[in-house]
Formats: sequence, C-alpha cells, structure tokens
Amino acid sequence: MTLPEGRAMRRSLALFALLVALLAAFALVGCGDDDRAPEADGTPASRHVTFMAGFRAQANLPFVAVYVAQAKGYFADEGLEVDIRHSSGQDEHLKLLLAKEVDFTTGTAAQLLARRADGLPIRAVALFGQRGDQGFVVRADSGIQRPADFAGKTVGFKAGVVPAELKALLASGGLSEKDVKLQGVGFDPRVFIEGGLDVYPVFLSNEPYAIRKAGVDVRVFDPADYGVATLGLTFLAHEDTVRGDPDLVRRFLRASMRGVEYAAAHVDEAVDITLRYANGADPGQQRYLLETDLANARRADGIGRSSPEQWDALQATLLKFGALDHATDARAAIDTSIIDGLYGADGRLRPR
Repeated sequence: MTLPEGRAMRRSLALFALLVALLAAFALVGCGDDDRAPEADGTPASRHVTFMAGFRAQANLPFVAVYVAQAKGYFADEGLEVDIRHSSGQDEHLKLLLAKEVDFTTGTAAQLLARRADGLPIRAVALFGQRGDQGFVVRADSGIQRPADFAGKTVGFKAGVVPAELKALLASGGLSEKDVKLQGVGFDPRVFIEGGLDVYPVFLSNEPYAIRKAGVDVRVFDPADYGVATLGLTFLAHEDTVRGDPDLVRRFLRASMRGVEYAAAHVDEAVDITLRYANGADPGQQRYLLETDLANARRADGIGRSSPEQWDALQATLLKFGALDHATDARAAIDTSIIDGLYGADGRLRPR
C-alpha cells in the first residue's frame, strides 16, 4: 500500500464513521434497560459482547487473553457472553467497531493515533505491547552489527511505505534513507532467505522464528533497543462505549487480564487453546509469538497499563518521521482509568 493509498484508507474510515454517526442520530433509542439487572446470587447481569481480533487467529497476547478467558470461564464469571471473531482484512474490525457491531477489537498504538488524528471516535482501554512489533533482521554472518552498518545495504520495507520505525532506526545510526538502498518487499520472507536483500522487515513476535526454522540464522534489530519510542497492540473500543458503559469495559478487561495471568502461568495450555482457533498453525511458532508478547507486555504495575509519557513519545516519533500529518491529543488516545483500577499497589489484579 502506498502512502497516498494508506491515507485514502484512513479517509474512507473517517467518512464511514461520519455515516455511522448520522445514522445513529436518527435511530430510535430504547428506553428499557432490563437486561442489565444483577442476578439474585450477585452474578453480574448477562451481557452479550462481540470481540473481533484485528487479524487472523494466532497467539498475539490480546487474542490469547480473550481465548483463555473464554475457555476458563472468566467471561462467564463476569456475566459476559462473548462472540469471538477475526477480521478478514481491509480494516473490517475498525469499520464494525465504528458501526457498533463489534464492542472490542485490537490495533497498534501507532494505528490508533493515526485514526484519532483523522477524527475517528475510538480509544484504547489497555496497552499490551510496551514496545512495538516492527523490527528488522540480517543474516547472523553478514557482519551487520549495528544500525550504522546498514549504510550501502539493501533494506526492505513492506506495504509500500517506509515506516517511521525504519527511519528512526537509521537515524539512531547517523543515517537517513539516502544512505541505504530501499527495496519494497512482500510478506514472504523467501526473498531474504534466498539472498535478495541485506535487511528484511519483520514482525518481531513471529517472523524471526519462521526464518530461523527455514535454516537461516539471523540477528534481530528492535528499534526500541536503539532508543526509538514504539508501542504495540491495544484493546480498542468506541468512544461511546468507554464513556457510556464503563462497567462493560471493566468486566471485559478484568476477565481478559485474568486470561493473561493464566496464559503466563500455563503457556503450553494457552497455546493449545489458541490452536482451537488457529487450526493448522505451527505450535512452535505460536509459542514463540506468545512468549515474545508476554515478555514485551510485562510491567511492574500490571499488564495492560501505560503512562502518558509513553504516548507523547510515540506521537513525537511518528510526527518527526512523517507517519502522522499533524498532532492529536496523544494522552486522550487511551482511557487508563478502568485498567488502572483493576490492579492493586502490588501490580496484581484485585479480586472481583
């Protein structure tokens, strides 16, 4: 996807959001709320929730959180009947979130800031990736030891856009795009495996595993290791849900974070649960993905949390390297109040 095409996609989403808002303004609003009365035994009132993962079924931590919460009955404990779906692409998950046909979905922090800059009414309610999932690999025997060594080398980029992460990584080594030979590549790593370029862009949570499994040892470059501000996957909700139904958000998050806790303590079982959705996937690769995401999500005060400074730093990077046209209120991109309230001072989930 070229940069103009990416912006066109964002404009189409903005227009879609406007259409949804106009339709909602003319819709009849029911006066009853009888399905939310608490049960006699204290169990929360039954609610139906639709979660759509932003990609195909796999062991990304936000997906696993939901898979495990469903399998272990944590959603049932919260009185939630959760329909788990997966996006088919072309921003289906965001379109359905805007149309309120989906209650919760996933997206990267960088994508969220771009969508909010376009005026879309979506917010994060939890941040999993304390660093981003975009990185680069080189052959372990290539002699490339640091970003400065990219000079004169053939460097790949995906989706028709040179990402901010690559520009910032080059800058950390005193380089710019002019100092390397940029080459657009697809999502098939064979071009790298077969020697078609020196530096290959990867999703850090799974592609290094796949390339090594193909017999090529690699050195991994994570931009965050070189001072680049990056963030990863989030749970997203519609602004109206966050503002108007915080109890639903709280119940969904509490069950999901219990799913995270269980997955961290029972990785093999969590992978088995994931494979119920990701039929035919490589169990080893799914384990690598989950363990990588768990490592990148951990923080002393509790998984899912974040600081305003992290969001400010991410936006500054995106603006500096051209991934955002203009600034937005980065701190308003996430409502941390609900996820923060789920944890005690020891960084552990409070009992329900």
